[in-house]
Amino acid sequence: MNTLNQIQSILRTYLNLKSLSILFTFLITNFSIAQSDRFVRIPYGWLWFLIGFIVICLVVAGSAYTYGKIRRPGKAISYAITASTHLFIWIVILLTLYPVIHLLAVSFNRNDSITTPLPKVGNALLRSGVLPDPSNFSLVQYHKLLSETHFFTYQWMMVIIIAITLLTIFVLTLIIRRSDFSFKLEQLRNYIAWVFFITIFGLIISINPDQFYSFNEAGEKVRASSNGKIILHIRNTLLVSGMTGIMAVFLSTTAGYAFARLKFEGRYQTLLSFVFVQMFPGFMALVALFYLMNALDLLNSFTGLILAYSGGAIAFSAWIFKGYLESINTSLEEAAMVDGATRWGAFWRIILPMSVPMLLFIFLLQFIGTYSEFILANIMLTGEDKWTVGIALRAMSYNQFNTQWGTLTASAVLGSIPILIIFYSFQNAFTDGYTAGSTKG
Repeated sequence: MNTLNQIQSILRTYLNLKSLSILFTFLITNFSIAQSDRFVRIPYGWLWFLIGFIVICLVVAGSAYTYGKIRRPGKAISYAITASTHLFIWIVILLTLYPVIHLLAVSFNRNDSITTPLPKVGNALLRSGVLPDPSNFSLVQYHKLLSETHFFTYQWMMVIIIAITLLTIFVLTLIIRRSDFSFKLEQLRNYIAWVFFITIFGLIISINPDQFYSFNEAGEKVRASSNGKIILHIRNTLLVSGMTGIMAVFLSTTAGYAFARLKFEGRYQTLLSFVFVQMFPGFMALVALFYLMNALDLLNSFTGLILAYSGGAIAFSAWIFKGYLESINTSLEEAAMVDGATRWGAFWRIILPMSVPMLLFIFLLQFIGTYSEFILANIMLTGEDKWTVGIALRAMSYNQFNTQWGTLTASAVLGSIPILIIFYSFQNAFTDGYTAGSTKG
């Protein structure tokens, strides 16, 4: 009898959800809408939204309460409250991410404009422009960006290897979370990750500006427009940000170790100066940096930009690494030096292997920070072939009356893909680094 009651409860829950779906579809399809080319007015729309939200919360809470009565009767009310809270949080998250959805919709729109006429048919969400019109879906914006890019055969092979390794890493990550033999799988995933990053590095180095061109009516080769070089600009950004991250790791590890372990004259004053420098915004040094790079003949070069970025990263990265080292017991290094290791040997063989998560955090911190940087790059990089993603996007929106919104949003989507992959691949190391750098032992 209990089993029959449970089945009946589940059926009632299903029917409630189905009724809610029918009601919601009816409401958004039969609203009274006053529509023009640019605006949609729904009389008492806020009231309909509030009623719909309350109904959804009641149905979800009721379903969770029924599920709780079946599984854990004493926790039924807690289940209902938790389900309603999660529903509210997910609605807030979707509203927060809505600008991203709109940007994606514009990038997949065949019209190169951010304001297109609203459809006259469909439900209220579609006719009001809240949801993108599927009839305007097109890849024409991405075709305009990529049609002037010409990869060699070996570069296409690298792209295929990158895609395969990335998919393999994703699958292995899912398996590791549900497997008892995760150690061997983690080793395999680490090896594949090395192949992934080495291949990406090889692809970045192999791309050059001569691969971006088109043909005119006479069949002659013509240099690509600035919009057609977005892949080159992404490559430039990855190169600059990657080298900046490596330089930041090299400088911060040596400086941070000296401040944490060595006693020398002026140590305390230097640390205070690091804190003092961080109080001022970086753009205050733009004039000095421009003058210095001009004197060194490093303007419009990746070397000058990387040095400028790396110099600004020393203070903060060294302070973070110093805080991390102070949480490590000095007895490990002392034991190594008793066994005959030098100070450098203890640092190289003991400290660095233990500090891999922190080193990865410092690298990612500088990589992400410089990937979207615009002001300094715009001052130091004057040649179009040297542009980074930020400068390229700014050039597309320079004319406020003739901005190609479709091309701009498609470029922004392509430029964000590498940073999303890198950030979400190492988000655990990125978040753990903040905690590790703030503890002291």
